Amino acid sequence: MTRVLLSSDDLAHTRFGEAPAPLVETVMGLVTLRRQLPAAIGSRWPGCAWRAFPVTAQPLWDLIPRCGYWPEFLDPVVSDLETGLDMVCATPRRELREQLALSWKRTARPPSWLRSLADGESEALETVRRGLRDFYDTCIAPHWPDIVASFRADIADRVSLLATRGLARTFSTLHADLTWHDGALDRTGRTGEYSLDGSGLHIMPSVLWPGPPLFTIGSPGLGGNALIYSARRPAEHVSANGSRELAAVLGRTRTAALAALDKPCGTSELAARLGISAPSASEHATALRKADLIQTVRRGRGVHHFLTPLGRSLLNGNHGSGCR
Repeated sequence: MTRVLLSSDDLAHTRFGEAPAPLVETVMGLVTLRRQLPAAIGSRWPGCAWRAFPVTAQPLWDLIPRCGYWPEFLDPVVSDLETGLDMVCATPRRELREQLALSWKRTARPPSWLRSLADGESEALETVRRGLRDFYDTCIAPHWPDIVASFRADIADRVSLLATRGLARTFSTLHADLTWHDGALDRTGRTGEYSLDGSGLHIMPSVLWPGPPLFTIGSPGLGGNALIYSARRPAEHVSANGSRELAAVLGRTRTAALAALDKPCGTSELAARLGISAPSASEHATALRKADLIQTVRRGRGVHHFLTPLGRSLLNGNHGSGCR
C-alpha cells in the first residue's frame, strides 16, 4: 500500500486543477494506445489516434513499456503545452538516469538513443519534445473541447461533494483504491510512504487515463505534488438521451460549451476552458442563449454566462416527463 501523509498545511493547500494539463493527457493517451486500454472520451478515439499517429512520435514507444513504470518527467502537471515541454527538456541528468533506469527494468538492452537521453544530450531531448508536441497536435488537440468539457464536469461534481461532505469523503469517490485514514491518503498497490512539503496535492482528473490513481510526489519542476485520477466518462455526466445525442443536435463544441458552463464564467474563461478563441466562444454563447439554454448578464465591462433551467436539464439528461 502507498501512503501519502498530509499535514494540516498540506490539507490547506490541496486543491483541484483549474484546467487539463496537455502533457498529462498526451502521455495518458500514449499509454492508453500502448496498452490498448479503453479511452474515456469515447470508443472512437483510439482508432482516430492510430490513423493520425505521427511518425515523429514513434520513438516515444521506447519510453512507455506495455506494463509497469513510465518516466515521470514526460508529463508535468502544468496547463500550458510549451511550458510543459520546456520542463521536460530541462529535466536534470540525474532524474533522467534514475527514471529511465526504472522504465528499462524489463528491457535487456534499451535502444541506443535512450542512452543518449539518459546523458541529457540535446538531440535526444529534442526527439522527445518533437514527439510529444506532434502527438498532441494530431491526436489530442482535435479532441480538446471534449477533454475540457469532461474535465470541468468531473470537477463540478467533486466540488459540490467537497462543499457538503469534506475532503476525506471526496477522496474516497475518486477511485475504489483510494481511502483516507489517520491523516494519510492510502492507495492499494505499490508499497511506500511519502511526506509532502506543505504545498499539498494538486488533484487532477485525466480524461484519457482509465487506470488507477497516480501520484507525482516531491517534483516542483514537474508541477509539484499531484494526484491524477481517471475522470468519469461523459456518459456518467449526461445520461439517457445524453451527450452523443445532444452533440448531434448542438454540435460537439457547443455541447462542450454547455457542459463547461455548469460552472458559470465569462466569455474569456469559457474560451480558455474550451481551448478556442474568445470570438468563437462568444459565438457559441450567443447560439446557446438564443436557444434559451444559457443566460448572460453584464458585470462591469464583461459578461457572465450561466445555465438556464432548460440548459441544466438538457445537460443532466432530464428532458421532461413526456410520454413513453
